[in-house]
Amino acid sequence: MNNRITKRPDLSTEDKKRQKNIISKLNLKKLPFNIPADKMCDLNLEMARHSGVVLKYEEDKSGIKWVFSSIKKYKVFLVIFEANELGTEIYKEKISSKLPEYSYKTIAQIVDEGVSKNIFLKLKARVNESKDLKIRNVRPSEDVIIEFVNWKIELLSSMMKFKKDFIN
Repeated sequence: MNNRITKRPDLSTEDKKRQKNIISKLNLKKLPFNIPADKMCDLNLEMARHSGVVLKYEEDKSGIKWVFSSIKKYKVFLVIFEANELGTEIYKEKISSKLPEYSYKTIAQIVDEGVSKNIFLKLKARVNESKDLKIRNVRPSEDVIIEFVNWKIELLSSMMKFKKDFIN
């Protein structure tokens, strides 16, 4: 992070109140480190910069780009990803029951599109084997798993770099 802010402009009373209100409602206890209030803007900048990097990262990763193209696709992906990691079966009907805010038809279209683009693959579950031949288990492709996990690693790396640069 080479654009470190060394001197902040004086804030108006209204902006100080606004900043204090925002900070009071953040889940800062969930961070893996304590952050002083005067470093919050630095953290916010780092997160915004990281988001820009993530968007650029997506550009050449067709799988993760497709996953992030809509919140519906992202939610379906997360259900499929979790089931894959747990080794359990997941199929259209089960996804639909886990995402009741979307119709079965919407879920089915997303899964079918994902399968046609090789984002999702019709493979047996890693652990649980079904005896029901009608069940078409869905799993993420190797490429999309790699892209997703690398994206999350970038996020963690960015946060640890922030900690090193601003907190220690």
